[in-house]
Amino acid sequence: MKLHAVCCVLVLSGCATATSPGASVGASVAQGARSHEEILPEPVRLESTAGTFLVHPNNARDFSRLLAGEPTQNQYISISDVP
Repeated sequence: MKLHAVCCVLVLSGCATATSPGASVGASVAQGARSHEEILPEPVRLESTAGTFLVHPNNARDFSRLLAGEPTQNQYISISDVP
């Protein structure tokens, strides 16, 4: 029984460390993702009595309306609202 367990562990550890053929493709995708990160705009800093928020520029106007208590088209929730 112990020999069987040792063989299983060795096979599973070999599978976990083996490189797959798609590993080089994944690396090129990761490199492409890194180049897209450089293009992203800087976040907008919104300050309120609740704190300072870094928001994507596309959401800055809507989020500032939310902080002011005005209705918005998007629904925003806080972590404390999640059950």
